[in-house]
Amino acid sequence: MSENIISIDSPADPQLLRYQREFERKSHMRDGYFVAESQFLVQRLLDSDFLIESILVDGVEKIPQLPPQRQGTFPIYVLSRADIKQLVGYNFHRGIMACGKRPARASIEQALPAAMPGNATVLAASKIGDFENLGAIIRTACAFGADAILLDDGCADPFSRRSLRVSTGHAFKIPIVESADFAADLAKLKSLGFESFATVLSESATPLAEVTRAQRSVLLMGNEGYGLEDDTLARCDHQITLPMQRGSDSLNVAMATGIFLYHFCYLQA
Repeated sequence: MSENIISIDSPADPQLLRYQREFERKSHMRDGYFVAESQFLVQRLLDSDFLIESILVDGVEKIPQLPPQRQGTFPIYVLSRADIKQLVGYNFHRGIMACGKRPARASIEQALPAAMPGNATVLAASKIGDFENLGAIIRTACAFGADAILLDDGCADPFSRRSLRVSTGHAFKIPIVESADFAADLAKLKSLGFESFATVLSESATPLAEVTRAQRSVLLMGNEGYGLEDDTLARCDHQITLPMQRGSDSLNVAMATGIFLYHFCYLQA
């Protein structure tokens, strides 16, 4: 592995281009890469099936223990802590970062297991614009056992640094479909026997405690401010809600996602 360790003496070195924060803002989604920060996230990336382009550390003592299948497959760059701070603009990296390759865009059929279990759950999110909310939703969906996540094109980037940080690397563990046509993907799920459950703030909707999940269920979560759009609601089979006390009118979308998924994946599994 030693021949893959490369010492670099300038944050402007072109080999480090993809670690620049400005590059992420402008190019990562179309370039096909992402950056994971901290020992914890890098280790989760190493343990996943994702391709890794490189690792960047601020000292050789930060080089992680590589699984056998990873050894010798990518360069490990060593750059001083001061230069890394200049490169990325902040200190969240904890002295170790990795650049990974985004998975090829998959269809919803490709993301679901070939032989789906009797109770299959897809979490579908529309217009979740906050990176941290999306990261928390991904972590929750993975932890509660959703089979896949479907995101429309109005959602934040699930592989942004902030989303990955908040998801604690769970984005490496669950199929995520970044949909090019959300309505068409919902229709595909319907053709596969899924019933759709739209979460809304409405007294006319069915309270969660009274909801019986379908064997194959799609749970839809909407924008932090205005929820699901009318055309999406019109395509859904059911509208469900969380009754609230003391005049509360809403919950944070990530917290609400956890409550709904607990009902779907545990109480009615």
